[in-house]
Amino acid sequence: MLSFLRRHARSWLMSLILGIIIFVFVLYFGSSRGSRMAEAIAVVDGKVISEGEFHDEYSKLMDMARLRYGAKLTAEALKEMGLKKMAYDSLLNRQVIIAKAADLKVQVSDEELKNTLMSTPALQTDGVFDERKYNQFLRYNKTSAEDFEKAQKINLMGNKIEALVREGIKISEQEIFDVYALQNQKINISFVQIAGKDIKKNIVPTTADLENYLKDNSKLFRRVEQVKINYLAFAGSDFAPANISDSDLRDYFNRHIDKYKAKDGKPLQFAQVRGEVLKELANMRGMQTAYIEAKKAHDTIYQEDNFTAYAAKINSKVGALDFFPLNKPPREFASVKDLASALLDLQKNEISKVIKTNTSYYLIKVVDKKAAYLPKLDDIRKEVENYYIESEKQNIAEKEALAIMTDLKKGDALEKIAREKGLKINETGLFQPGSSIPKVGASAEATEALTQLTAEKPYPEKPFLINNSYLIFKFKEASKIDRKDFEAKKDLYTKIFTSIKREETMQTWLEGNKEAMKKEGRIKIKKDLKEL
Repeated sequence: MLSFLRRHARSWLMSLILGIIIFVFVLYFGSSRGSRMAEAIAVVDGKVISEGEFHDEYSKLMDMARLRYGAKLTAEALKEMGLKKMAYDSLLNRQVIIAKAADLKVQVSDEELKNTLMSTPALQTDGVFDERKYNQFLRYNKTSAEDFEKAQKINLMGNKIEALVREGIKISEQEIFDVYALQNQKINISFVQIAGKDIKKNIVPTTADLENYLKDNSKLFRRVEQVKINYLAFAGSDFAPANISDSDLRDYFNRHIDKYKAKDGKPLQFAQVRGEVLKELANMRGMQTAYIEAKKAHDTIYQEDNFTAYAAKINSKVGALDFFPLNKPPREFASVKDLASALLDLQKNEISKVIKTNTSYYLIKVVDKKAAYLPKLDDIRKEVENYYIESEKQNIAEKEALAIMTDLKKGDALEKIAREKGLKINETGLFQPGSSIPKVGASAEATEALTQLTAEKPYPEKPFLINNSYLIFKFKEASKIDRKDFEAKKDLYTKIFTSIKREETMQTWLEGNKEAMKKEGRIKIKKDLKEL
């Protein structure tokens, strides 16, 4: 349990925020609406979960995350959320809940469903159920009332099962205190760095060393395929409508009302953001028209092979770019994901599918190609040598760090080893473990290890590679816990930990039932997450 606390206690706020996203997602978007018939990714008690449903689910989660975080939603944050896994698990968990609800004879009545819908704040006006809002919601999400209400019954089944599962949850005061300590206690850590930089001058590779390194690490030095292209651009701004009705603007505003907030978080009125709404909607409609025109151009050019002639026909200028590596797209296409895969299989004079950037759609014609190749050592000797030396420095530093850790485990003191090896011992100073370690840098793995150190167990199990240096840490001291503050905040932390423990218990229940159903042949996995 303490391991679970250490993983979750310091990020409880993020967990709660994600919990809100997941709740809203399940409540409002968790139906099988619009699922496409496609290859199955799993079959649960004969119910097929399709690849199309997975992509729908993932897309809805992405929409919810964007709506929640807006411009603050970075690629790193998306990666940390693990939305693909969340979508995959959500689909499977939903069917497990349906199956186990049937096993346990758990049912949801029409009256329970009605009460849930009637009391949903997003479907109310002044605290009263608003059928107009309900219908608007269904239209916006392109779902039927039947599909949506079926999804809500599944959600209510899940709530009932969760209530049964969590009946046995017991929370001790010591567990609450552990959560509080992990959130509030500061620690001071001693550390030494082994960088290997001082031994660089002693690394003198032979030609044979470099040849072998080039052979073993050819991917580092391989020159990727290059292409020379012509292109047609269909900018969204060129097709943006000159006028948009006020009713359309208000409708767009109402559907995205959570986006429009002041710096203090308070919602803004339509009149305050009308210009912004106009710009966004005009851009969206412009991009929609730009795609239609780009697709029409693609289909015509594909059939008639008249790239230049078609450009002249629509009074568009043909852009041209000289050879560039597929893994380093030019500025015009920097925002295109997987441009390389879009152009890799195209032959000379072939055109691409319609390609989207942040502001435009493009058609690309391959004018010429240069094949990928691996340069000879003589042509890139200095580059290979630099990589080799950096690699050797790191190898030597790692061996040194591991040797020190071995001596520490035997009982030698870090201070004695550092003195003998001429290493400087630094201190972080008291800090609250989070995303970064003072004077060291960011490392989630190292931070996790540091939270587990005590005076009785001062060293982690291994050194950590951070910013090209190996670091060995030693616990020095921890700040005292403010008991009065703990007592004042105990109720809050009880709620936080209860929520975390419920999540863990429910996940354990789901995973246990999934494994059992797999063994019984009730669940058949057709595609793993990595295949999607």
